[in-house]
Amino acid sequence: MDEKKKMLLADFALLLAATFWGMGFVAGDMAAKAFPTFWIMAVRFLGAAFWMGLLFRRAVKSSMKEDIKAGMILGGLLFLAQPLQIIALRYTTPSKQAFLVTTYVVIVPFISWLVLRKRPQNKAFAAGAMALFGIGLISLSGSLRVELGDALSLLFALVYSFLIVATGICAKKVSPLAMSFYQYLTAGGLSLITMLILGEMPQAYPLVGVGAMAYLMIVNTVGAYTLQNIAQRYTSDTHSAVLLSMESVIGYFCGVVLYGDPFTTRVLIGGLIVFGAVLLSVLNWKEILKRKQA
Repeated sequence: MDEKKKMLLADFALLLAATFWGMGFVAGDMAAKAFPTFWIMAVRFLGAAFWMGLLFRRAVKSSMKEDIKAGMILGGLLFLAQPLQIIALRYTTPSKQAFLVTTYVVIVPFISWLVLRKRPQNKAFAAGAMALFGIGLISLSGSLRVELGDALSLLFALVYSFLIVATGICAKKVSPLAMSFYQYLTAGGLSLITMLILGEMPQAYPLVGVGAMAYLMIVNTVGAYTLQNIAQRYTSDTHSAVLLSMESVIGYFCGVVLYGDPFTTRVLIGGLIVFGAVLLSVLNWKEILKRKQA
């Protein structure tokens, strides 16, 4: 398979991951209201590690030291990032958080530039700013006030930006499947230790919360995170961030369908702007212009 086809498949995988995460904002809110933070993380990531080990046991059995090391680094970053998002949901709404967390689309190019010493293309900065503006039109109903939930969501976006850059570096050097297994195992193990220290155990197990946990474990983690880890092997960090930012658009529309949020002209315009940002990031405009001139 040539590089162009690999990149197209990687783009599709990232958009699929964004779809899963967009649909998962509601599931995350349901889980956060039903269970303690580190119990959610321990069950989610240890469960995901179990399924990864079961589904991709050959890749896990043939793991190298580099796979384990990369997975542990990413798992540590995931352990630092995820509690911020879960706790934030107790102080803000899923639709607002959908906007706030995807500010990583603006942060990633600068972190990538800082770490890799490679300046992104100008279109990456333009696409990031364009996507952020569109997401703002969709998700914000009024002025943005930095309250506790907002601040934690923005802090999550910052830590997650480092995770995106680190994933891009590691995925190109190791087996993404083996790396994903050890990433979930590390995040889940650290969460389990923290849960036991804090004594976080649920008082009840409501059916809605259990269903939300199943979604977070199977779809959001085994599905979306693994797709991201594989896809970033074939594309840049900045490009990945723009495509993944589509999760906010999908998250909003899920809110409209599930909670009856109003669909306005502002939302439509915002969605078109985000879609335009994705096209700006994905398409090679110079090549398209050359073909037209020819």
